[in-house]
Amino acid sequence: MDTVVGTVALLVVFAFTVVAALRHRPGVTPGPRLSPDLAEALLLRAGFPTTPHNVLAVSEHLGTMFLDRGRGDVDAARWAEVVAACEAGRADRTGWPQHVLDEIARARGINDGAAVARLARRCQDALLASVGTGRGVFGGSLFEPLPRPVVAA
Repeated sequence: MDTVVGTVALLVVFAFTVVAALRHRPGVTPGPRLSPDLAEALLLRAGFPTTPHNVLAVSEHLGTMFLDRGRGDVDAARWAEVVAACEAGRADRTGWPQHVLDEIARARGINDGAAVARLARRCQDALLASVGTGRGVFGGSLFEPLPRPVVAA
């Protein structure tokens, strides 16, 4: 009986060690998870149709905003690697914002996940703040507004 308890205890300690080691590897640190329909939700909140063109444009712009504002205290050489990795993943345009956040999180380290989540929220808020201003993505330069509902007389 003591051998079984000792073996189980040893396996539990081993499992915790492996999990801890995997959590602290720099290559494993993902960024905060974005909603798969984030671009569509932003378009609807801004009053624009969720056409494939609009979804791609918003996804592209979000990824660019994350990259423009995400450097933080990452040194220049490491940041150049992040930019190169992000540009390499740009072909998947709708998944590109998530790829950019993941790369930023890896560069900043596991303890900075909250800062990366705040970055994502600030960029979304900045996009929505441009609605109707005549400036920025939602200022009217790329999209057609939703048609007004026809009211029966």
